[in-house]
Amino acid sequence: MGAPPDLDCLACGACCRQGSDGRILVPAEDLARWRAIGRDDLADSLVPGHFGELAFPYRADGSCVHLGTPDGAHACSIYADRGTTCREFEAGSRQCLEFRREAGVDPPRER
Repeated sequence: MGAPPDLDCLACGACCRQGSDGRILVPAEDLARWRAIGRDDLADSLVPGHFGELAFPYRADGSCVHLGTPDGAHACSIYADRGTTCREFEAGSRQCLEFRREAGVDPPRER
């Protein structure tokens, strides 16, 4: 399922700005995949994450170190080799919309 037409991931990046309390976890399958394609640099750069898993490192502002390219502030510098968590993240999902609200991309929901 693709992103709803009004959601442009390259104009957002909220899911890549989860902060230190919500690091982007990397499963063991990604480590094996990266090593098999010669991307040891990705596997070797991971940091401890939640639940005893590894995660992408993040900057002081809470954004993933891979967020941002010369082509765009919200583009992923490792998009072709990105992790499973990123590949499976669904634009427009409840979590996506929550991250967008937390990042100030969308207005808060009325209760």
